Amino acid sequence: MMTLTTLGVLAQAAGQVGSGRIQGGWGYVWACYGITVAALVLYSLSLWLRRPQASQDAKE
Repeated sequence: MMTLTTLGVLAQAAGQVGSGRIQGGWGYVWACYGITVAALVLYSLSLWLRRPQASQDAKE
């Protein structure tokens, strides 16, 4: 009897798959935005730190 109940619940759940919208996913979106901004800032900082320096002779 328990197997029939379990199969009934699974069949009902399977019928609802793909029938709606994702709700409450903004935390994931903001986390992705944060990771992207942090990566861009760190990359920009690394480029700025590795920029070629002008020698003193070039200014004369």
